Amino acid sequence: MKNTSPSNFFSAVPSKYLGVMRICTVLLVVGVLGTSGTPIPTTPASGFPQESPFDVLMNDRSIADRLYRKADEAYTTFFQDEFEGNSGYCAEQITWDELISVRMTPLEWRNLGDEERMQRMRSDLQIFGQYLEEVKLDELDKEGHTDTANKVDETIHQLDTLMTAIDVTNNALGFSSPTDTAEIQNINFRDPFSEFARSIRDCVVLRDFRVLVQRVHRDFTLLSQKYQ
Repeated sequence: MKNTSPSNFFSAVPSKYLGVMRICTVLLVVGVLGTSGTPIPTTPASGFPQESPFDVLMNDRSIADRLYRKADEAYTTFFQDEFEGNSGYCAEQITWDELISVRMTPLEWRNLGDEERMQRMRSDLQIFGQYLEEVKLDELDKEGHTDTANKVDETIHQLDTLMTAIDVTNNALGFSSPTDTAEIQNINFRDPFSEFARSIRDCVVLRDFRVLVQRVHRDFTLLSQKYQ
């Protein structure tokens, strides 16, 4: 009988059968050894990326810091354009009734649980976001106040970024998010009786929003330490 060397054997096999043998060999090796590539990440049912509570809270803190700087610039620019830097028109003693509901004492705030605090935080920010839209519209109507309107608009965009980040954080912590407020219901707040009253209202909105963002930033700092 004639012996066939390995090289002669493969040369004697028809090419189509040789191709099938190669495919089977590759599949066998992959099945036994597996692959060393990175697994394809799965998308959570919520649609948010999977991150640790500490990571998302630190991200919130950074965004809140940028938001505060935007809010401070908007307030300072408004204050100078509208009242020429006269602090008497927007003193701390001046309040606006429709904003009382979003004010809390430090003791009340500290007594809230983590989830309740996150929900209240998001709700208050969302309400102020709608008030900021009113401030921007007022500034757009005033001649020479384009810079102020732009500063307020930048603040609104940064606030939108924080709102999205808070939703991610609620998901990471297993918290639910409050229902969005549809619109400002109080007509007196939306349309004060005079231009001067609107100026006072807008100043109070910018002032109190800045205070709220300070509180939010502090809370993210405390929560990040807790979930570290």
